[in-house]
Amino acid sequence: MFLKRLEEEINKYPLLLPGEKVLVGVSGGPDSMALLSGLRQLSSSYQWRLYVVHVNHQLRGQDSEEDAAYVKAYCEKWQIPCEVRRVDVLASLKSGGNRQAAARELRYQAYYEVAKHWQIEKLALAHHADDQVETILMRMIRGTGVTGLSGMEPIRKWRGLFIVRPMLKMSRAEIERYCEQENLEPRQDQSNFSLIYTRNRIRHQLIPVLKQLNPKVKEAILHLGEIVAEEEKVWIELVEDALKRVVSQREEGRICVNVQPFLELPVALQRRVVKLILSYLVNGGTNDVTLDAVERIRALAQQQHPSGMIHLLKAVHVYREYEKLWFTFNDQKKVEDSLLDISIPLSIPGVTPIPEFEGMMEAILTSEPLNKWTRNTAVFDADELPTDHPILVRSRKPGDRMSCFGMQGTKKLKKILMEAKIPRHKRHLQPVVITGDQILWVPGVQRSNIAPVSSKTTRFLYLIWHVE
Repeated sequence: MFLKRLEEEINKYPLLLPGEKVLVGVSGGPDSMALLSGLRQLSSSYQWRLYVVHVNHQLRGQDSEEDAAYVKAYCEKWQIPCEVRRVDVLASLKSGGNRQAAARELRYQAYYEVAKHWQIEKLALAHHADDQVETILMRMIRGTGVTGLSGMEPIRKWRGLFIVRPMLKMSRAEIERYCEQENLEPRQDQSNFSLIYTRNRIRHQLIPVLKQLNPKVKEAILHLGEIVAEEEKVWIELVEDALKRVVSQREEGRICVNVQPFLELPVALQRRVVKLILSYLVNGGTNDVTLDAVERIRALAQQQHPSGMIHLLKAVHVYREYEKLWFTFNDQKKVEDSLLDISIPLSIPGVTPIPEFEGMMEAILTSEPLNKWTRNTAVFDADELPTDHPILVRSRKPGDRMSCFGMQGTKKLKKILMEAKIPRHKRHLQPVVITGDQILWVPGVQRSNIAPVSSKTTRFLYLIWHVE
């Protein structure tokens, strides 16, 4: 039964063509071993040339080494070329990040490199129906658009590879029965039972609760995914047509959208156009982009202010220049250059949103000193401030200098930021409060010696920087 269903799914799309070279990602667990065994048995009919890649994440000590040895032993027995790649997940986490996300990124990079080395265009992975249910639920919990409810695709193109998943319609129970029938004795990863991972909590805690409400909840979720997947085929044509109407410029790493025609689209199309653009930029899926991120981009297009910026995942930046909305990928210099001419006057008193720097400035004018002091607060003698220029917020500029509180003369702002250990890649996000050509304050970093409060102060101006 397993082999028949596997063959049907492969031929349905089709996922694999006769005579193709196929790279199979094999962990040594029940799912990947069943896939490799099934493809091996069918290959005599379809003349597939199978290759195996096993990724050792080095996270489980001796167990990880034994997984690799188990996979290699089976590949030698079945005479299938096998390459074991070792990746250092823990080393990649030194600068922060999620362990499972880091492992996945390194694993797929290994798949890509091995496929290129062996000149293979098809990568077969062992995701199954239970994985699909968990993926859809995880996306719902994290906040996905409708597209994310379609789950994983049976076949998709990624970095020149075609990733195929022939077992998406098969349950974990079916796969385990096949392993027993074939006496495969697959390896068991004990981390699959750890509740520190979101997917495991969904698998072991959430789904059992949902099954109490509906014993066939998995089937219901899979049916939802299939419906959405079919409807997505219609949406693709509508979104591609809308994209042609709103994009005015497209080049490597940059896409420019005309704001007005974009805003004339129905909201549903606006959201999908944003998702499609992000997909083009990051050269792959965008299911990690939340609805909140899409709405922030739409708000940037809708705002009255002609400039603004948003920073998203994977080095994606979106910024507004009058009637243009720029989506950029790994374009830090152009993003920084776009901020050089931004000057935003503060509402005094009042609150001024400053999305360019991902925050807002609150200004309080009072005759009484306030018990309001944080690292992001500065207070000035309002009557001692220069009156011939408004108070503005802008980005730092080359050659900026300021007179620091308690010091004689001036100091380069670049040096001040370095001494404050502001990372270089974040300095363009540092707001600078000025009046005329004088820097009053760099929030969270340094106050100038202009208009200090004294015993003679009768009017206080409090500036409070709120980070979003």
